[in-house]
Amino acid sequence: MRTGKHRGEEIIVLGDINADIIARVSSWPEPGGECLAERVELHCGGVGANCALALRQWGISARLIGCVGKDDFGGALLKTLAENGVDVKCIQRTGKAMTGLLYINVTPDGQRTFFGSRGANCLVGRQSSGSALWRRARAASLLGYSFLDPRPALAARQILRAVRARGGWVSLDVGMEPSNKIPRQILRVAKQVDLLFVSSEEAAALTGRRDPRESLARLRKAGARDVVMKLGKRGCLILEEGVVRQVPSFAVRAVDSTGAGDAFTAAFLQARLRGWPVAEAAVAANAAGAAAASVVGAGEKSPGLREITRLLRTQRLREPWDAVRLRVLRRLNAGSGASR
Repeated sequence: MRTGKHRGEEIIVLGDINADIIARVSSWPEPGGECLAERVELHCGGVGANCALALRQWGISARLIGCVGKDDFGGALLKTLAENGVDVKCIQRTGKAMTGLLYINVTPDGQRTFFGSRGANCLVGRQSSGSALWRRARAASLLGYSFLDPRPALAARQILRAVRARGGWVSLDVGMEPSNKIPRQILRVAKQVDLLFVSSEEAAALTGRRDPRESLARLRKAGARDVVMKLGKRGCLILEEGVVRQVPSFAVRAVDSTGAGDAFTAAFLQARLRGWPVAEAAVAANAAGAAAASVVGAGEKSPGLREITRLLRTQRLREPWDAVRLRVLRRLNAGSGASR
């Protein structure tokens, strides 16, 4: 994957910005029944916002492109993002749709079920062609959800062309809904980006192969250049010098998997921006994803570097991965990846 020679560590993130209403419940209700939670929480969410906020935890300058409604939810989300250091200058506001809103039902095993609407996220438009947006960006992170609707799809393609034209690199984090609804379009885009993030379930939907290694091979055959496959509690699969390797996970008590995949992606992206080897990027990403699954909520409530470092410090991995874990710890202790 190309890294470019731009100064700074700025990355453009295009993706959804939602108000997440999260409720932990004791069990899933029967049809027609009631499901009352002792407490309901409101968080800044959406894959774009989650990724940008997590990148800031790693000290990476993140400029978020998205769209929120001209409503109280939109105003509150913009305030939260800005207070946490995310560049919100390119976030658009619309009166034609309300801010994306999701109700997230979390059961005791940490699994979550989403209800809601993407709302204003479907209306994000292209940026000005003369915008200074592109001048400092070394990379861009695109989300598969942007390709579900015409306007954000045009914005995504504009960013892809502009960043690649300046020698930067582009990643795509696929998502389950795009994998099911627009698999052919996602596979076409996958050929154009430098780094593809995909879960094992998403890869199965895209390729028709349920075995993770088989589906990864199919993605490569379809033209994907570099693939990172998220396996949840089983860690992840990476390509290291053309060889598929499974990187072990970190054991935590999972209470809410909301945003864990976004935390994984952000940790991997910051590592590649800083030139870390792919094995170190994967270990850091597994630690970040595990830490995120150990708390309720995502976005601004996600664990920071202190919690991720604690997990890296206290859990050993099987060899040869424990040596990689120690190298990541040395980087963090030296300040490479420390929050600014």
